[in-house]
Amino acid sequence: MFKRTLTNVAAGVALAAAGVLATGAAAYAHECFNPNRSEKGNAGASHSEAWLTVHVAELTMGLPEEDATCVLEAYAATGAPDSFTIMVKGAVGQGGTIASNNPHEEKAADGQGIDEIFAAYGAEIVGSFEACGAELPFPV
Repeated sequence: MFKRTLTNVAAGVALAAAGVLATGAAAYAHECFNPNRSEKGNAGASHSEAWLTVHVAELTMGLPEEDATCVLEAYAATGAPDSFTIMVKGAVGQGGTIASNNPHEEKAADGQGIDEIFAAYGAEIVGSFEACGAELPFPV
């Protein structure tokens, strides 16, 4: 019974991750991640209630298989990360994200401390869809 509950919770978290990535560029632009944390560190963080790992591949859900493959190959060729571990809990008073009130926009993608996904890798994400003629799952 406990294992089944965990499976249901995991499925809910996966759906939430897809929702986070597909809810629009404005929301996606402010999803914060730590660019300096290792894969092992991200894996550990994602076991907490505060961090969730989302995958760029989730943006291709709903695309024809050929388009999805093209987008993911184009994105992989950029060298950008294929997943991000984002903070989903604990940024009270900051619009729900760690860096939403940061007055220093230039630090949103500097590779130090906390960065915003779209500020750091938006060109790679959008460019991959454009290169394949695939429709973005969010407005630009």
